Amino acid sequence: MATVVQPALVELLKMSGARTRGRRADCPDCGSKRTVSVDESKDVFFCHHAGCGFHGGIATLRRRLGIERQWLPRGEYIRLQRGRERADRLALDLYERVKARRFKLLDELHSLNRLELLAHDAGPNNPESWGALARVYAERPGLLAELLILENSTAAALIRFLSADSEVRERAIAGVIESGGLWQCPGRFVELAF
Repeated sequence: MATVVQPALVELLKMSGARTRGRRADCPDCGSKRTVSVDESKDVFFCHHAGCGFHGGIATLRRRLGIERQWLPRGEYIRLQRGRERADRLALDLYERVKARRFKLLDELHSLNRLELLAHDAGPNNPESWGALARVYAERPGLLAELLILENSTAAALIRFLSADSEVRERAIAGVIESGGLWQCPGRFVELAF
C-alpha cells in the first residue's frame, strides 16, 4: 500500500507566487501586501483585500498549480514518519532542557537581585554590604550571558552548549561577556545588558 505525500501549505503558497511572512502572505492574485492569512493547523488561507477571491486550502492550490498527489511506498513513508517522530522527541527534549536551565538561571538572578537590594538597604557603612555587592557584580554577568546564549542560539548551538563540559561552557559564557553580546545566526548582534 502506498501513502500520499504532498507539499505543505506554505510551500504551495510560495509556488503560487505568494511571499510568506509568518502567518501572513502577500497575495499573488491582487498583489496586496500581507493580506493573506495563513492557518497551517487547518491548511487554509484567505486574502482579506476587498474584492479578492484568493482563498481555500491545499487542494485549491494543488489544482491551481496542476500538482497531482505523489504516493510513497509504505516502507518509505513509515521510515519518514519515524524520522519525524524522533525529531519531534529530540526537539521536545531540547526545549525541556533549555527551559529547566533558564528557570534555574532566572531563580539565581532573582536571588542576586534580592541580595543587591538588601545590601543597598543596609547602607554603605555596613561591611557585609560590600561583600554582598561584590558577589552580585561578579556573578550577574555570567548569568545574563548564559541566558543570552540560551535565548538566542540555534538548536545545533544549544545542543553543543548543553552537551559540553563545564569548562567549555564557561569559555563560551566568558566570550559573550568579553564581546559584550552575541551574534545571532541572521547576523544581528544581541547586546549583553548589565
